[in-house]
Amino acid sequence: MIRAAQKKDAKQLSELMYIIWNDMELPLVVNNDKDTVLKVIEQSIVEGNYRNNYKHIHVFEVDDELAGFINCYAGDDEAQLENNWLEIDFNESFNLESTPLPEHETDNGDFYIESVAVFTKYRGKGIASKLIEFTFKNAKKLGFKQVSLNCDFDNKGALKLYNKLGFEPLTDRVLSGHDYKYMVKKV
Repeated sequence: MIRAAQKKDAKQLSELMYIIWNDMELPLVVNNDKDTVLKVIEQSIVEGNYRNNYKHIHVFEVDDELAGFINCYAGDDEAQLENNWLEIDFNESFNLESTPLPEHETDNGDFYIESVAVFTKYRGKGIASKLIEFTFKNAKKLGFKQVSLNCDFDNKGALKLYNKLGFEPLTDRVLSGHDYKYMVKKV
């Protein structure tokens, strides 16, 4: 079942987001211990209106257990959502000079998939595909003509999935020192 995320989901969502941010080698993750980063991510999910705020997330549940999530927003809102990080009064002290994701990731006009992740025990069951297909319908309902995402060049499994779902590479981007394909799908 797919549903809108709630504040109560923040702890589990932070665990999945940590995996993504760790793979991206974001300065927040590199320069701080895991426990601190998890707490900071969790707080950013429930407070302020940062890009990973629960209001931008849908979750997939299996037997009332959170199995995965998808985080999406309008590309036009990206810069403001990122700057909202600076408005959060964090409980933890951490080492970060700016915001976690200061680089421009998406194009204006797109409905952008910031991240999609599934806990290991639920992988291979089509959950990511169902979340992305849900996003296509949601984007169209909201009036968007295109959905976009970035995929790490080295993530062959994700590239295969995104191609299967109809995404096409538009351009290459470097984010946090890693090479990504910016991929789009008309809806």
